[in-house]
Amino acid sequence: MNEPNKAVFLSYAKQDADAAARICSALRAAGIEVWFDQSELRGGDAWDTAIRTQIKACALFIPIISANTYARVEGYFRLE
Repeated sequence: MNEPNKAVFLSYAKQDADAAARICSALRAAGIEVWFDQSELRGGDAWDTAIRTQIKACALFIPIISANTYARVEGYFRLE
């Protein structure tokens, strides 16, 4: 598991994964370090612990808010 760093953390609903991936790519292309769960978490990782640790250590927390986030009353992103 990667150690926490001062990267930007993207929080999103799973329905917005494509949009989050595009935002991640654009930030990385601009030279900004991004912690993005799809590229940082591996099978078998303690994902809850990894996410919580990274949120506490991140330089900037960016919630991606859309109609999907408003429509879902459940979802892990609400805990983030």
